[in-house]
Amino acid sequence: MLQTSPNQQVETSFSSFLRNNWLFIGGTMFLLLINGYLWATSNQGDTLIAINRLRSPFWDTFFKLGTQLAEPVAYVVVLIMVSAYSYRRGIFTVVAGATAGIVAGVLKLLFAQARPMRWFFDNYEEIWHSLNHFEEAYRNWSPDSSFPSGHATSAFALYGFLTFSARRGKLWVALLCFGLAVLVAFSRMYLLYHFLRDVTVGAGLGLCLATIVYLIQHRLFPRAYKLDRGWLSFFDKTPAARRSVPPPE
Repeated sequence: MLQTSPNQQVETSFSSFLRNNWLFIGGTMFLLLINGYLWATSNQGDTLIAINRLRSPFWDTFFKLGTQLAEPVAYVVVLIMVSAYSYRRGIFTVVAGATAGIVAGVLKLLFAQARPMRWFFDNYEEIWHSLNHFEEAYRNWSPDSSFPSGHATSAFALYGFLTFSARRGKLWVALLCFGLAVLVAFSRMYLLYHFLRDVTVGAGLGLCLATIVYLIQHRLFPRAYKLDRGWLSFFDKTPAARRSVPPPE
């Protein structure tokens, strides 16, 4: 009988991972290419100026709510929903979020780039005065916390991990999660919190972290049947002997 080497198993597993999650991964990579092109061919701040001209009361409310989809309250909601079906996924949802926050925070300290409000005011005050400003509560004047976007990193880490973990309705879950991640990233530019470069790098970083966390949990708990049950199992009256074994991922 032919035996599969560990390297072949890893390669096959990773190939399967890419194949099963092509929509979220491919969509993010395509987004990164487009953003990278715009980033390389335009001046810093040009994208924000263009977006700022699209402001309306409806979109203000929409993106103020949308940006919260990568904040702690969103993680709490997702944690409750995911852990209903799998404690393992609930645990690693928290791990993905914590990892994204730590990595983005460290990079912010290393690069220490000014937020758009501060950057425009210090370098192009006449442009700053021409912007359609938000109320003071939505203005961030930090001189050193712009790059990369923590929200974009967190969004692509969270919703990427959810997509990778889905067992049913993979296509629809991927579409929904990709849309939510893009919404968060765009909201950061709409609200004048981040430059295009910040959300682009944040999105790429979040995708990488989601992939790493997913593959690590899959390697650490390949057959964690107890952890693959969630709190909804307490309401399951089916005898344990009749419960089906969770299908392999």
